[in-house]
Amino acid sequence: MKMKLLLINPTISAKERYGKLSSMGTLYPPLGLAYVAAYAEMEGHEVKVIDGEAEGFDINHIVDIAFEFKPDLIGMPTYCTTLNKVYKIAEELKKKINTKIVLGGAQATLNPVKTISNENIDFVIYGEGEITLSHLLKSLKNNHFSEVKGLVFKNNDKIKINKPRELIKNLDSLPMPARHLFPMEKYHSSANLRGRRTINIMTSRGCPYRCAYCAGSLIFGKTFRYHSAKRVIEEIKLLKDKYGTDSIQFYDETFTVNRKRVLELCELMKKEKIDISWSCFTRVNLIDEELLKKMKESGCHLIFYGLESGVQRLLNLIQKDITLEQSREAMRIANKLEVETWVSLMMDLPSETKEESMKNIEFAIEVNPTFVQFPITTPYPGTKLYELALKNGSLKDNWDNFNNWDEVVFVSKGRSEEEIKETVKAAYRKFYLRPSYIIQRI
Repeated sequence: MKMKLLLINPTISAKERYGKLSSMGTLYPPLGLAYVAAYAEMEGHEVKVIDGEAEGFDINHIVDIAFEFKPDLIGMPTYCTTLNKVYKIAEELKKKINTKIVLGGAQATLNPVKTISNENIDFVIYGEGEITLSHLLKSLKNNHFSEVKGLVFKNNDKIKINKPRELIKNLDSLPMPARHLFPMEKYHSSANLRGRRTINIMTSRGCPYRCAYCAGSLIFGKTFRYHSAKRVIEEIKLLKDKYGTDSIQFYDETFTVNRKRVLELCELMKKEKIDISWSCFTRVNLIDEELLKKMKESGCHLIFYGLESGVQRLLNLIQKDITLEQSREAMRIANKLEVETWVSLMMDLPSETKEESMKNIEFAIEVNPTFVQFPITTPYPGTKLYELALKNGSLKDNWDNFNNWDEVVFVSKGRSEEEIKETVKAAYRKFYLRPSYIIQRI
């Protein structure tokens, strides 16, 4: 039976997300929603998407669009930073439309019972959403939800948690993300990426590592699944032909987990004469000179490393499972091959002292990346880092402020919010205002 599905990405402004760096921030189509939308379309349902973040719509506008569309089901993604916005949208929708509402995404997966406890939420999907949402749409006809794996629902005011759904083994079985449902002309990359038209693409899911600040392993387990090289090439060609894409940002959590598949993809990109500039995210212990050389030959111009700290004690604390020497070697290779680097060094990790924060700055200058960011530590609920923060300082409980660009939501013992902000300002000044750096960039 054909159903009408409305997917809503809640409105959050660039100022809310990036603070003072909003002019440099990224705005990409949310691929999670795009995959879910594509699967529902493949199953024969009518799907509409409202990307409030890209469109800048207020709640009233979103409700008006929903009222006109008259969906059978409304779905929204959740993160701790957007949960209150999602609840507010749900509240306004329920005043005007008698439609069921389902939530998915990171926060729904990490804490499904708390997420569904809001009176305006009917269902929560935990884990991967494509198949579960499809089964939920089919179950709306008879209101029999107990057999839908990965679903949490309410039954006579009681919360029922169904069995988890198995992860999708063959990612190539999924249709291409439904970017045609999104306002593609509204999206843009960060200011330091090449290309006039950069688009994000996800070629894998999961990460086998255990970083304390990341919820990925809590959602997907320590798995790593990926699209075939042929499928990735098909998607890149589609982006070039349909949207004029001249640059790709691979949005995989850790792009080079499987060295063999990256080499295969690089060779196929050259063989197919893809001729596109691209960037990716990975770890310093998953790169070597031969691999990076092949990546550069196929178009890689920038690689993002989460160095996270210039202090080994803190790297061990957050379970990063890398050494400072591995960071130095990865940066040496990239600098030698003239591949641009963009690194992150978190400031004010739990128990971090001001002296250790200053070592972060010294380390950044030593390894000399093309770009560096010093995000203020944000311990997201559900992560190991959140537990460490509770033990090692004071943590604000307003999740709306949990963006890691301007807001200080956690303060280690012995430090103050003002001192942390000043240290971060000093970090940017000391790194970017060096005469040697300025000359190099010119």
